[in-house]
Amino acid sequence: MKSTILGFVAVYAVIVGATSCGGSNTTGATPANQNAGSVQYIQMERLARPAVKEAFQNFSAHDSTNTTTPYQTPLASQTLYQSIGTFTATVAGRDATHQATLQAILIPDEIAADLSQNSTTADYLGVETAGYGGRGLYGGRALSDDVIDLSLEAIFGNLLTAAAGVPDDGHESPCLETDNINYSVATSHATPVFPFVGTPN
Repeated sequence: MKSTILGFVAVYAVIVGATSCGGSNTTGATPANQNAGSVQYIQMERLARPAVKEAFQNFSAHDSTNTTTPYQTPLASQTLYQSIGTFTATVAGRDATHQATLQAILIPDEIAADLSQNSTTADYLGVETAGYGGRGLYGGRALSDDVIDLSLEAIFGNLLTAAAGVPDDGHESPCLETDNINYSVATSHATPVFPFVGTPN
């Protein structure tokens, strides 16, 4: 663990040095949303949606995915997009409609939030599933959201049929629809207010 932390600090120091020396950009290009001469940032990770890379993609491909934009076009050219389709078809055994729907929902892999909704809480996949299961339409990700179970239900269960009108392909795997961990703020070290992490035991 100590060596992992030291390694992270070393990598972070290199990145800070590379991005703070005269605003240089090691990629040689200025991002469209930044002014020339300003500090340039280098993408290192894509973690907005938990468990997407971990579930669908071989670990050896994670690094290349991490450093590419979620909006790389065409979307079908992204290795993560392709991995979602391959895994859904071969491992999960779902039909082509389930494959295409998961690809459309999960790429770009950024959390959607509908700011026009009058809601006091966030609901993971609320936008994409039209408030499935009585959840809100705001989207985002609430601290109490069981994002792993929702993801597993989308892959192996009937969530897409119930929420997005995808025809049932009859290939559900009920034993894989949950991680069997009952997550909630009440039963975890999380708290509903900042800093959201409770006192450890």
